[in-house]
Amino acid sequence: MQKQRRPALAQASLDWSGLGFEPRWVGFDAADCATALQPSIYAGQGAHEFDRFRQAAESRGETALVISPIGQLQEGHTQNVFGASDSINPGRAKSRISGRPLGKGASVRAAHGLGDADGLLALRLLSCDPQPSWWTLSLDGVTSEAYNVPVHHPTQGSLEPIIVTELGEPVVAAWVSPDGVERRYVVPFETPWPVLLRWLLEHGLPEFVPGAMRRARRHLASDMTTMTRRERDARSALLELEADYTTRRADLKRELGKLQAAASEVREGLLYGTGGALVDAVRAVLESADVKVVDLDEDLGGTKNADLLCSYGGRARLVEVKSASGRASERAYQDLVRHLREWEQLPTTTPIDGGALVLNHQHRLVPSDRKQEPYDRPEFLAAQTEPVIATLALFEAWREENVAAVRRLIFGHADPLMSEPTEEPGSASSKRGWLRRASAAKP
Repeated sequence: MQKQRRPALAQASLDWSGLGFEPRWVGFDAADCATALQPSIYAGQGAHEFDRFRQAAESRGETALVISPIGQLQEGHTQNVFGASDSINPGRAKSRISGRPLGKGASVRAAHGLGDADGLLALRLLSCDPQPSWWTLSLDGVTSEAYNVPVHHPTQGSLEPIIVTELGEPVVAAWVSPDGVERRYVVPFETPWPVLLRWLLEHGLPEFVPGAMRRARRHLASDMTTMTRRERDARSALLELEADYTTRRADLKRELGKLQAAASEVREGLLYGTGGALVDAVRAVLESADVKVVDLDEDLGGTKNADLLCSYGGRARLVEVKSASGRASERAYQDLVRHLREWEQLPTTTPIDGGALVLNHQHRLVPSDRKQEPYDRPEFLAAQTEPVIATLALFEAWREENVAAVRRLIFGHADPLMSEPTEEPGSASSKRGWLRRASAAKP
């Protein structure tokens, strides 16, 4: 005899009574059940019980409410990102709901125009921590054979999106059968069952199968026609609060996405950049601290001197920007010294009072594994007259929006303007478009 197992939801830790349900398993009569969870269409595995449940709902004029998880491949099948798939066969309809895994980190949101129950289901699934692995859903026709002749059947029923990708692809949806009797919710397989069961009891059943609530004698507490005014007001306030939460959460996710997009170029450039990408990132950080920056390669028409000329508070310094995949070469500092010595020989140059070397060393390592300082030879350190700045230090000042610290790294404390107090993140003086390049220096 083939070994059979109960569905994944039949785990001993699931508190059915505490969640307000009494489960009926294969072999039990399902005619008076309120909902079907992960039903099977195979004989001996729940097909008869599901058919009884559906027939009884139809005879009472009720909706047959069903929940079907998707996203678990059969044992022994290797999941391939290009070929993995899963599907749900509703049974009576000659259609199937197919799912394909969505890449990690994909952005999803609630579909527009959802009703109360479906909107709250979207909210609860989007609030799961961790979030389940999402699968894009599609409703497909099926092909069968009649006398060895393939016969294609078009899709039957409709798929109503509840949670969608940014491209509008459904990842959670309700399939409504052609006769309107069955409403089947297709959710990710990893969705916790307590989340789904609480939603069913509090919102799904009261909206779609109120008769089941009356049979269970719960209608006195959930039926709008029997609620007191205060109960109605409290319920309306709760629904409004949850709707506001959904909207606010979506707004914050969009805001976070914009901030990440704006910061990514500078962050990647400072921590892992080389060449022009690193120079651009350093320039963006300095300009966001109100430092006037001139790209000397552009200004002089080639690599004739340092990378950047930086001015602030009546002072100007040359900034050389270098990278090293491993140990920092002392030659990078000697290049800066040479550029300072040759600066006055160039035509129409601005007077300067020194320079600085910005060095992205060990850029192939993750930042936490890098040395804090690029150089450590005592004799070399003692001979230095110009600052050497690791991009890690510049990055820390930039990400905390500490513009004073950025300027001190380049210019030091010699000028009175440099001795201003450190600006705390979020203070009024620091809110000046940190990720925006300034167009001019301070007057």
